[in-house]
Amino acid sequence: MKKYLLFLIFALLISCNNDDNSSANNRLEGKWSWIKTSGGFGGPGYPEASSQKIVIEISNTTIKTYANGTLIKDQKYFIRTKESIFGGNKKMIVIDKGSSITQETYIDRSYEIKGKKLFLAEECLDCSTSEYDRIK
Repeated sequence: MKKYLLFLIFALLISCNNDDNSSANNRLEGKWSWIKTSGGFGGPGYPEASSQKIVIEISNTTIKTYANGTLIKDQKYFIRTKESIFGGNKKMIVIDKGSSITQETYIDRSYEIKGKKLFLAEECLDCSTSEYDRIK
């Protein structure tokens, strides 16, 4: 009986973890600070080189983009699981196009959250992937 009790306690201890992949940290909603962009036609980009601090604020319906504290974009979005050009089905941020005809609003972005980092990958050939850090 003691063996089973010890086994149960051991199983409970190893099932409880305190890593950064908790559901609160895996939420898309929040504020994210741009770290870098790679790939795409423009090549790599970094805040230091562009003299811009980019922050995106994601709610459950909108994405607001700020450059050096000034709101430059306010877009409605929704999440869809779609086939990715990178393979398999992925959750994607799909911008509500409204009446806009700009190229950027048409590019869906797959996303992945790893710990306190957000990766947004544009779903097109020779497009870019951007990395963001979660702001507390």
